[in-house]
Amino acid sequence: MTQGGTTGTLQTLQAGWWSFFYSRCLVGFPWFWPARPLGVPAMVAARRIARRHFGRNHHPVYRALAQVLAAIAWPPAVLILLWRIRYFRGREAVPIKHIPGALWAAMRHNVQPGEYYAYALWEPNRKVNIDNYLYSKESTRLFKLLNRPSQPNPIDDKLAFHTMCKAHALRSPEILAAFDPTDKLLEFEAGLPPKRDLFVKPRIGVARDGAERFRWQGVVFESDRGCRLRPEDLNGYLATRARTENRTLLVQPALSNHPELRLGANAYLATARLVTGLSSDGNVMPIFGHINIFHFGGTNHQILSRRVALIDVASGRLSWAPREFSDEKRGSHRVDNNSDDVPMLPDWDTVLRLTKVAHQACPNFAFVGWDVAFTENGPTLLEGNVNWCADDYQRLRGEPLGYTKFADILATRLRDLERI
Repeated sequence: MTQGGTTGTLQTLQAGWWSFFYSRCLVGFPWFWPARPLGVPAMVAARRIARRHFGRNHHPVYRALAQVLAAIAWPPAVLILLWRIRYFRGREAVPIKHIPGALWAAMRHNVQPGEYYAYALWEPNRKVNIDNYLYSKESTRLFKLLNRPSQPNPIDDKLAFHTMCKAHALRSPEILAAFDPTDKLLEFEAGLPPKRDLFVKPRIGVARDGAERFRWQGVVFESDRGCRLRPEDLNGYLATRARTENRTLLVQPALSNHPELRLGANAYLATARLVTGLSSDGNVMPIFGHINIFHFGGTNHQILSRRVALIDVASGRLSWAPREFSDEKRGSHRVDNNSDDVPMLPDWDTVLRLTKVAHQACPNFAFVGWDVAFTENGPTLLEGNVNWCADDYQRLRGEPLGYTKFADILATRLRDLERI
């Protein structure tokens, strides 16, 4: 085997190990002891039920074995995660004086070190609320219990989402073409792609996994993955991608930011995440929102940093100036200062209306995180997300999600779940 092949194999194995580590070793103990004093009843009940249903879909023997292995793996996994956070984010992100508290929170309260530091749970006013936060590992299990996906599923299936939006006259990006691993589901109208910026995303997937942006340069399409393609070559390229990755790819027009956002030419499409809850009586309530501002650069237009600002859901006003969260080491990149000057998001009432209608069209889902873009033509629904997380909100707000309407809706949903 060549040196390059060996290096690629080792990188693949390393990536597989870290994926296994984060998904299987960091689940925590399969039991829950509430803190004293007790937190918000609904949040405490949610933490309890998420632990009680640990591995519930498996055979009792396998479930018991998984519980034992998870309990054994949790303590060393916490130490590895602490080292990893300190290595990549710097010593300032993991002060030694708070490490004992992080270890205690992990062993006593099933709280990952990353969330312990993100929410500053050593502070007395936050420590007392430790059971009122929504934690990432528990939220996934909780939403599986609360949500009953329908068929077709407009939340997980982006093609079904587009169909739902058309049926309810909700503005969403047009689907120009669709490439299946075995054939074309939908061809470009003229047989060739339109000569404009395009955006490609998987039919099933989360975040930016599998997404690709093509910029029209007058003669060729330039991909943010580094390739340049003539219009007549794009069909073959996407068909090959669909076969190689064994997934369906959807082609949509690339959207541009609303001019009032004043984000500059080097900004990706800014997306707002608005989380709504559907009460038992069918009332849709906005819970929290934030906007993501991406900055890209380099020869491949890779994302360099992400900035986040909270949104006042009643008015659409940005409550705090955008704060940078870079995946790279501290201080690597900054974005244009003019991105801070966005006091009010345009057409916020329209966003509330769009998400309300969309959530009422998905009554099997208790909570949905809607991604919305602010374009020149008005707010546009991009997709819905069932496995959303509240880390940005809880980190920037400095308060747990249990202090919002989330806890009220959750309480009624848990009561309904107990009757089943």
